Amino acid sequence: MKDQVRLLRDCIHHDIPAVVFQGDDSCAPEILEAAKEIYRRHGCSEEFLYDWQLLIDEVKAYQQESPQTVKLPKLSPTEAELVREDMRKRRVLHG
Repeated sequence: MKDQVRLLRDCIHHDIPAVVFQGDDSCAPEILEAAKEIYRRHGCSEEFLYDWQLLIDEVKAYQQESPQTVKLPKLSPTEAELVREDMRKRRVLHG
């Protein structure tokens, strides 16, 4: 399986947008399965799809072993306020 930490570091170092799904995100397996189908439709290699499936299997195993940690993600109160402020600003700009 790909070194996920290295991939994230490379994105951060090169200012490449990245998305992170934590293993305790209750939606992660479904999102990863949907992404796998999209990758398959767009022609990703069998090796890539195999590696992606390993990630899906790892997340599912983690969630089965630690069901008490699995939850729907949410923003902290501070993060939510920052997002609300951004939403207000964008509504003003985009009318």
